[in-house]
Amino acid sequence: MRYYLYSAGLILLAIIITILTPFLVDLSEDVLISWQIPQNNSQVAGIQKYNIPPVGKNLPLPNFSARAVLIKDLSTDTVLLQKDANISLAIASTTKIMTALVASEYFKQNEVLTVGDSANTPGSRVGLIRGEDLTFRSVLYGMLLNSGNDAAFTLGENYPGGVLGFVSAMNKKAIGLGLRSTHFDNPAGFDSPSHFSSASDLAKITEEALKNPTLARIFATKETNIVSLNKKYTHQLLNLNKLLSSVQGVLGVKTGTTEEAKESLVTLVERSGHRVLLIVLGSNDRFGETTRLIDWTYQNFQWP
Repeated sequence: MRYYLYSAGLILLAIIITILTPFLVDLSEDVLISWQIPQNNSQVAGIQKYNIPPVGKNLPLPNFSARAVLIKDLSTDTVLLQKDANISLAIASTTKIMTALVASEYFKQNEVLTVGDSANTPGSRVGLIRGEDLTFRSVLYGMLLNSGNDAAFTLGENYPGGVLGFVSAMNKKAIGLGLRSTHFDNPAGFDSPSHFSSASDLAKITEEALKNPTLARIFATKETNIVSLNKKYTHQLLNLNKLLSSVQGVLGVKTGTTEEAKESLVTLVERSGHRVLLIVLGSNDRFGETTRLIDWTYQNFQWP
């Protein structure tokens, strides 16, 4: 009797397994798929929306005298406005964005640099003294805030191969970034037939530089002091970018002025979580025109 009951139980179990197996297979597949495919929750939806380019309202552009202009939404890598953005032009001290980038890839922050003949470099200066020792970080601040030509050439002097070696490294970096309208012959931005870039190339250089947290922080610094290692010399630094103190959301980056280049300005601005990069070259009023272009950008474009 027990044998018959045991057999009947096995038969019943086999029937149950046969009936449930397809259902269990389907359930396991659903579970595996749910693990692999992100759910359409608010976080994923937010990321998807973030990659949709902003939509313009066709508001009229403000007047500007700039020879070249580029406005780019960094979150979606979308060009919002461009005028002659690929034309090679004199770029003045916006050159120092590349100078800072190349130097930061070689020097360590606390590495000691000695000021040489660069102390006599003309134009905008920090006031460095020949023979003065400073950290690389201090020289970097002096170059990017005061737009110190003496600081830019100090970086070159302390680089392998001197200034010529440093400029060669700048041009190699330009090639590495795929820049087609750029060539350098000095680290400061002095006018020269063989020293030029474009608004589009400057945007690429700036985006690369902004990947470095130290450079991004310096670009946004309004003022500070640097001191020589022997504490003998102190240099007061004041960022030449007036928009840092006057326009909402501005986070740097670099000014530039020469006779040939006229007024130039590379600007990073963030409002409502949206970062925009503006390049203005060959302007008669870089601060005023950039301010109007910033306001136009955030009024004209709507981010989904």
